[in-house]
Amino acid sequence: MRTVIAILFLYSFLFLSILETKAQSDTTKTISPKVELSGFIEPYYVYDFNQPKTDYRQIFFYNHNRHNKFNINLGFIKISAQHQKYRANIGWQTGTYATDNYANEQGLLKNIFEANAEFHSTKRIIYG
Repeated sequence: MRTVIAILFLYSFLFLSILETKAQSDTTKTISPKVELSGFIEPYYVYDFNQPKTDYRQIFFYNHNRHNKFNINLGFIKISAQHQKYRANIGWQTGTYATDNYANEQGLLKNIFEANAEFHSTKRIIYG
């Protein structure tokens, strides 16, 4: 009797495991991407006791170079999306650092902090 119960249990276990494997499907198309929004801001105030004639302390400084003003040295906002098949990031920057350090860049290019995209053509990608 015990052997019959053991055999039935074994067959039912194998049958259920076969059904379980057939029920699996590729769910990467139905998974929505994980979207994150992040940001950073660095305000500052500098007073130069040498009393410079302009609002700039020294023209060769790219950080904290405005005299007697509240300013933002660097501020950025970043949006990122991550999925098993792709990931993408884009970030914009502003502030006195971006204005002074990227003065020779064209138009809105000086405000791009980070931009990238990545696509995977394989079936399964696991990010760690």
